[in-house]
Amino acid sequence: MKKDYKIRHFMIYWGLSKKSIYDIKKKNNTKEESKMEKNNRIKRKQNMKIYSLYRMLSLDRIFYYAIEFLFLTQVKNISAADVVLKSSFYALFMIILQIPATIVVEKLGTRRCTILGNIFNVIYLSLIIFSTNFEMLVLAEFISAICFSLKDISDTTLLTQSIPACSKKGEIFSKLEGRGSKNYYYINAVTSVLAGFLYVINPFIPVIFALLVTILATIMSFGFQEIENEELKNEDNKSRNTNISIISYIKELKDGFKFVIKSRRLRSLMLYSGIIWGAFCLISTYRTSLLKDIGTQEQLIAIISAIVGIASGIGANGQLYFHKKYRNKSFSIILIITSIMTLIMGFVGITNISFVYMVVIITLANIIIKLLQGIHRSFVF
Repeated sequence: MKKDYKIRHFMIYWGLSKKSIYDIKKKNNTKEESKMEKNNRIKRKQNMKIYSLYRMLSLDRIFYYAIEFLFLTQVKNISAADVVLKSSFYALFMIILQIPATIVVEKLGTRRCTILGNIFNVIYLSLIIFSTNFEMLVLAEFISAICFSLKDISDTTLLTQSIPACSKKGEIFSKLEGRGSKNYYYINAVTSVLAGFLYVINPFIPVIFALLVTILATIMSFGFQEIENEELKNEDNKSRNTNISIISYIKELKDGFKFVIKSRRLRSLMLYSGIIWGAFCLISTYRTSLLKDIGTQEQLIAIISAIVGIASGIGANGQLYFHKKYRNKSFSIILIITSIMTLIMGFVGITNISFVYMVVIITLANIIIKLLQGIHRSFVF
């Protein structure tokens, strides 16, 4: 304050008007803003550069899902019913944690929550390796729910903030997200086959490899940069100086729910998201369980997982074409076809047709489901 007064006094003494002083201050502020913009440009470049590769390694657990059911039932001696039940617990935890996760991301920032989510993913796989009972498995699913409730919000938000405001922002987002998802499904297909053969050698090898990939994704997440925003900065400073009570959060929550209930579109979207997400969660477990029940070998199960993984990659790559073609009918088509394919799998499981026909029909049904899942996961809501 004293310094500003001396400068002003000095300038007035030498004949500079108040307007001139204001212009000089404005110029200095503009310089500061342009410096922030320059830093943001570098950060955006960095984030967009590594995002697709990071997404490829962190979208889901590579090496793990192809042998998850076998590992839990054969190595950890968890019953098939309990494996399905733990997926239900995971779905429940995800629903409960959605709102707290949103608050945490808002408070800590997208970069920190992305890092935190990946750390929880490492903890989850560590718990799976050392789990000895169903209770420990439920704890692991809770950790997994924390991981993905944070990552599902922070990862995509980080990318959105990293793309400069322009007419093609949505297209750039879809391109980067789609590329990461597509590459994940392709690499997941290859690692699924490897996981099947490694599982026969030692069941712990594919799970340890999954853990190593997750650690690599965690290290990569430290490379992201938080995008500075002057308005957000002021809001953050304000929120730090103001003690926001839990009551105010509950009030905001109620207002949000009221808005959702009144909006027919949002009600439909929430209902659809809950149904389709739950279906995709259970179908993967159900597929492995069904293949095991009809006497399929571990290596063949892994190969089928690889094939359906490739279908997901194709779906992620073609999601823009699918959305442009079907527009508002996209979600309905995904849900209807997924339901039909699931019913077909169930019907095949109770018939007495030959083993080869059973495997072919189950595989084809899962290819279509995974194709739709790849399309769904890359949509920009």
